[in-house]
Amino acid sequence: MLGHHGKRAETVACRVCGAVAEKADSHHYVTGFGYVCRRCGLQPVVCDGCGAKVRRMTVTVLRGRTLCLNCYRVEREKGEKRLFKEHLADSVEEAFTAALENSPEGYVFVGIRLKPSSKQVWVAEYEREDIFLSRCS
Repeated sequence: MLGHHGKRAETVACRVCGAVAEKADSHHYVTGFGYVCRRCGLQPVVCDGCGAKVRRMTVTVLRGRTLCLNCYRVEREKGEKRLFKEHLADSVEEAFTAALENSPEGYVFVGIRLKPSSKQVWVAEYEREDIFLSRCS
């Protein structure tokens, strides 16, 4: 048909062993690293954050560091300017105390609101401490 181009046949090769994919979904994509075959994806690697042994297909490469999912989440939260956490409470006072008690390290509690279409779930907002101080000084 006019105006339609066929998809480019992209050959996917494993970044570790170089094996070329025979089927479209025979290789797994590792974020920040590339495609790996199933055999290389099941090999254990060491997380640069906590030292845990995890499978290559479950890691993420962030800024050149191989991180397990837990360490990746922690690194992402460090870079986040604002965080939102949900708290289950019957009143605003309970939600407020829960939000203050469970505030993440390095963040300042900014506010709380009732989640849309809910009567008991409250959303607490936190802002990174250095950004809060520079904005409010």
